[in-house]
Amino acid sequence: MAGVTDRSMDVQALVQRLPAPPAKLVQAQQVHGGSVAIIEGVASATCSIAGCDALVTRQPGVALLIRTADCLPILLADPAKAVIGIIHAGWRGLAARLPMRVVSAFRQAYRSEPQALHVAIGPAIHACCYDVGPEFSERFGSFVRRRAGRRTCDLIGVAIHQLQRCGVPRHRIVDSGQCTGCDLRRWYSVRKEGDATGRMTSLILVRP
Repeated sequence: MAGVTDRSMDVQALVQRLPAPPAKLVQAQQVHGGSVAIIEGVASATCSIAGCDALVTRQPGVALLIRTADCLPILLADPAKAVIGIIHAGWRGLAARLPMRVVSAFRQAYRSEPQALHVAIGPAIHACCYDVGPEFSERFGSFVRRRAGRRTCDLIGVAIHQLQRCGVPRHRIVDSGQCTGCDLRRWYSVRKEGDATGRMTSLILVRP
């Protein structure tokens, strides 16, 4: 698993910096939805999968890639079966239970059991910097709290809760603890800097 950042967003340049660059690269289009794509074969060196925010594969040498700047980058792996997945999860994806859909895809496509999965959540916006409207209470319940006159939502907590509901053990879910809104020197935040900010590029692959 890897996460690298660059304001130029030159994906090929970033990938070439890796100790062993992948043979092929697959990106999710990222439409802030709830769709998952199973990657079985990749014809070209690079491609983008339309209409999805999550990718799953067991193809060696194929890197799965997303970009984030507040949304959650979630990386999953079943080491025993060499199956990997990656999720771009904003509030819309979490409202659509995208993490749960991906765990289901692992099971249905590759017979990976939830308790065998390892999950990492990269830098993302945390509740301390994520003010929301009252409609979020209906979507996310207790993960929305009032703080000194502000209403905030814990998207990290929502994702972990959904993964646990699927059967992923809590001790196999690792959160980086890094808030993109708190540390603009290291990360990028659309909330704090606007759409023109850079993006964090996260990827995962099974080495050949």
